[in-house]
Amino acid sequence: MPKQIISASEMERYGYCPLSWYLDSKGVDAEGKEVDTGLEKHKEIGDSLKNLLVEEKKSRETSNTLMTVVGMIMTVVTVALIILWLSNDTLRQNLGVILLIIGIGWMLVASFFLYSLLLSTEKIDKLRDDYKLGEEKIESPDELTDETPVLKSSKYNLAGRPDYIINEGNQRIPVEVKTGRRPQAPFFSHVLQIGAYCLLSEEEFNQKPKHGQIRYGFDSEPHKVNWDAKLRRIVLEKLDEMNDINAGKMEAHRNHKRVGKCNSCSRRKNCPERLTE
Repeated sequence: MPKQIISASEMERYGYCPLSWYLDSKGVDAEGKEVDTGLEKHKEIGDSLKNLLVEEKKSRETSNTLMTVVGMIMTVVTVALIILWLSNDTLRQNLGVILLIIGIGWMLVASFFLYSLLLSTEKIDKLRDDYKLGEEKIESPDELTDETPVLKSSKYNLAGRPDYIINEGNQRIPVEVKTGRRPQAPFFSHVLQIGAYCLLSEEEFNQKPKHGQIRYGFDSEPHKVNWDAKLRRIVLEKLDEMNDINAGKMEAHRNHKRVGKCNSCSRRKNCPERLTE
């Protein structure tokens, strides 16, 4: 039988607690207000990113239209001036005047597109400032851009969908956005997930990313997670463990002794190894 495809988000759950991941794979749903709140916040973040990408797409379309209109104006005005300069015929001179009037009319149209472009650029700049994105070129795996990287790996039996990807030359830097406060250092489960995205990006684009990024909301600077040999080894080890559990070669167990972590777990109610005070 072929191996079951593992997602990068599953790796995040496995890194948090293998038993919680296993329960989820067996259909045990997460419970609690925190789950709903987290989903809502993540949707808000996704909607914010979509607004930026839609606005940038609109700006590109407006810019292309403006350039087309300007090209038409230059052509019409040039032809009109040539006619007026070289022709002594009244009929042709009238044609030249008409073409000039048409050119002026198209200038008004161009002014409208220029105004729309300026408004769109101002809105994009504000959104990028709010999200601390700078001038980075971003791609999204949701068909809002021409390049839509849905990352898959037949070699590693892995699939993943980062929140967005930064395009740095020939490198694609995966970015995962989390809700909640920005910790001093990213959580291991989140590092494992971004490592999975780096592995996928490396195979998909035939170029090793130097790092991945984990962002806790758009209000703070991202954590950069180096994609090095150590993280690669950890990701592959965890993938092997998950595949062995799915194949029945080993069992999933709780990976900690923290009562507080168990108490906050969304699958605590159905966990056979939950800790109690």
